[in-house]
Amino acid sequence: MARLNNDFLTHFYYGVRDGYLERVQGEKKPLAEVFLGLTRNNPVVITCGENFTPNGAVKSVGFHLKEELLEEAIKAYDEFLNWRWGKIKEAMGTEYEGEGWLYSPHPDFIVGGLKHALKHIYLSKEEAEKKVDFERLGTLEGFYKRTWGNIQQNKKVAIVYYYPPGTHFQVNCTVEIQKSGYIRDFINRAACLAHGDNPAKWPTRTAYIFHVEEVIDKSVYP
Repeated sequence: MARLNNDFLTHFYYGVRDGYLERVQGEKKPLAEVFLGLTRNNPVVITCGENFTPNGAVKSVGFHLKEELLEEAIKAYDEFLNWRWGKIKEAMGTEYEGEGWLYSPHPDFIVGGLKHALKHIYLSKEEAEKKVDFERLGTLEGFYKRTWGNIQQNKKVAIVYYYPPGTHFQVNCTVEIQKSGYIRDFINRAACLAHGDNPAKWPTRTAYIFHVEEVIDKSVYP
């Protein structure tokens, strides 16, 4: 197993952190620039089945803490998600039952979610080196179609990251399917933080844990 290198992390971990910090500090950006920033944690996951049928799917791929820290972090996420849900109900009315998955949570509480992520997963360099598992990445399975089918046959995966105009990395991995466990539980909470409404309705999903084997810098700098 390999580790995500510093060049990769500068763009796709600390770059995400910098964007979150700007948002919570009140910096206003054009919507197009905000969406461009989302490409940092939405790479293309490329799989290939036994019959050499390739598939590429854009997925939210994220980081998680080292395993000895996950149980405490999950409790902190549950407390925050339940608190946020209470505030959403206050804003929407007591009859509002909420949804399990939304494109974005209630806009009044997006900054609160970013602050929580900055406290628990997108950390300063010194703290991140101690707490974040930079040998693995993770995402959730939502549709059980082509990515799922290919991974049943072939556990080798390439994750392609691109940030315009010329930052481009390929992370080669072996994938582990996790239907239970702390990493899967943490990734579900992190996804609910970004896309959830009522945490009781969140459709807890199977996780893919990507064990990093090689990081290839394919960037073309202007």
